[in-house]
Amino acid sequence: MPIDRDRPAGIPTIREIKPVKKVPSGLNVQRFIAREEELHQARAYAKTNDTNANRARWEEKQNLRSGSGARAKQQSQFTQEMELLNKEVQIIRAERLKKYYDACYEQWEAELRARGLALVRDRD
Repeated sequence: MPIDRDRPAGIPTIREIKPVKKVPSGLNVQRFIAREEELHQARAYAKTNDTNANRARWEEKQNLRSGSGARAKQQSQFTQEMELLNKEVQIIRAERLKKYYDACYEQWEAELRARGLALVRDRD
């Protein structure tokens, strides 16, 4: 490389050629299209959310209008079922108590007989 003494030190005499990075043509168009696609997806997502929110509001209004009647009907049905179940439980408990008392009475009679005592059952 020839030296040029008229130039200050550090400045090369021959220009260094740096490889130029070739920018693909249409890069700005690709960026624009990518950004538009992002925006399109975001708008579609927002529209879906708005649709769901509107449906939820409509459903809540329907529940307020007709839901209270349905809720009251369901509550009355639940109350009736509970009453029937309580009656069944009372009947079952009464039967079990009767069996228990009968068993206790028979055991008591057996103990009395073992001692040589007896109960008078038919007394006028």
